[in-house]
Amino acid sequence: MRGSSLFLVAASLALLAAGCGKDSRASTGGGDPGKPVATADCGHTVCGSNFFIDSAPVGKCTVGQTCSVAMTLVATGEFHINDEYPYKFKADDAADVRFLGTDPAGSAVFSKQAGSWQKSDEKKGVMTVTFQATSKAPRTIAGTFKLSVCSAQNCQLEQQQVSTTVAVQ
Repeated sequence: MRGSSLFLVAASLALLAAGCGKDSRASTGGGDPGKPVATADCGHTVCGSNFFIDSAPVGKCTVGQTCSVAMTLVATGEFHINDEYPYKFKADDAADVRFLGTDPAGSAVFSKQAGSWQKSDEKKGVMTVTFQATSKAPRTIAGTFKLSVCSAQNCQLEQQQVSTTVAVQ
């Protein structure tokens, strides 16, 4: 009797664990909250616990003109965008790229304070990163995106590495 009880408990726990899987967009790839997962694993630029980020160039990018990358944050499940958080993206140095941020911290910093962050609804917001390239070639726009998503119970503060390749014509 004791062996069958243990089997039933183990089987119940296995079924419970299988039923509690997260949406693939919110996968953390190994249970480390906030750790990015490779794009192929989740279909987004970055996947975290309770959010994902999609990052892409906006339109064509031409040498000497203002180019943009949109970093779209989407909260998943019961989580939403944290209205109180000072969203910020700090761009890494990039060859032949001049960043056009207006944050007091410098031209490579894009923030809510400087107007680069726009919330579009309860679960979604976009950080727009602007720059000029000085030569034709693919350029990688990368850096640290500081963000926060909240549920009714708690808020999650994150710093995620985001990287996007832009074709410069």
